[in-house]
Amino acid sequence: MKLTFLLLRGLSRQQAHWGVFPKQLASTLQSKGITTEFVFQDLPGFGERYQEASPASIEAIADRLGPSIEKINDRIQLLGLSMGGMLALELARRYPQKCQTLVMINSSVKPAARFYQRLQPAAYSAFLKAFLLPSRKLSEAQILAISSERYAQDEALLDTWLYHRGRQPPSRAAALKQILAASRYLAPAEPPIERVLLIASRRDRIASYRCTEQLADFWRLSSLIHPEAGHDLPLDAPEWLVEQLTSWYLSFFR
Repeated sequence: MKLTFLLLRGLSRQQAHWGVFPKQLASTLQSKGITTEFVFQDLPGFGERYQEASPASIEAIADRLGPSIEKINDRIQLLGLSMGGMLALELARRYPQKCQTLVMINSSVKPAARFYQRLQPAAYSAFLKAFLLPSRKLSEAQILAISSERYAQDEALLDTWLYHRGRQPPSRAAALKQILAASRYLAPAEPPIERVLLIASRRDRIASYRCTEQLADFWRLSSLIHPEAGHDLPLDAPEWLVEQLTSWYLSFFR
């Protein structure tokens, strides 16, 4: 059996920030008899699309991703982190027959969460510094410090992030439009497809894990919470995340 994944990152990040997680997931699923194909989509203004202007709504960003979805011949397993989870949700709503599963990690949507939960007070100063500081290194250091509990001071990882930023420099305007887009997005009253998994990190200092718990209650679903990871769960606890995802996918695909 083969599963085709579409992976979407969040605010001001690009596909390179997935790190080793996709390879770990592919290897584990392969050991269970499932082959994989990963499709990575950068958002307008970041990564391979860093020269594009970013729209100011999740719906308009999804419009830009639609043609790529339509080109994929297989049914799709959507997996999104943070704002990438909102986009995965919007794509599942638009293409319910095409999208087979939906995983949202550390995402927060109205009306299930309040504004101070969706962007916690501690994150405001970090993001302001990240967007306003003239130094690329200081800017990326702020983002790493607020998004990771395990690697907050990791110089080697910071150097890797700086390398990707230097190759494909993001714009402040694009980041601000993404914040605006995320703040406006409204979740549907019901999950758009049947197979949905909601995951969060208890020590997320950007979006409270309660956003995920409340969305689960809103949709009458269960959720998984990692006790120690930060916002970037695939970075902080990839082994745990791969284990949870593998178990979940195997419950449908054997």
